[in-house]
Amino acid sequence: MSFQEDDVLLTAAEAAKLLALSRPGLWVGVARGDLPAPFYPLPRAPRWSRNELLATVAARRALPRDQMAKRRAARATAAAE
Repeated sequence: MSFQEDDVLLTAAEAAKLLALSRPGLWVGVARGDLPAPFYPLPRAPRWSRNELLATVAARRALPRDQMAKRRAARATAAAE
């Protein structure tokens, strides 16, 4: 995990609120690998980088568009043959 000067560390409650999830939903996302693992500055004090969370969500939202573009290209190639 890399921090930038303008980055903010969020608690589980703050991270869940930012992502419009419940706290258990946040931990499910971490366990599935959909969300980044927290950073522990102190034991029992998980923190998430705000920038890292937002970048992860943006990257995951882009996946369906990329996949759709690949399917369209494959159909266009098949139709041209």
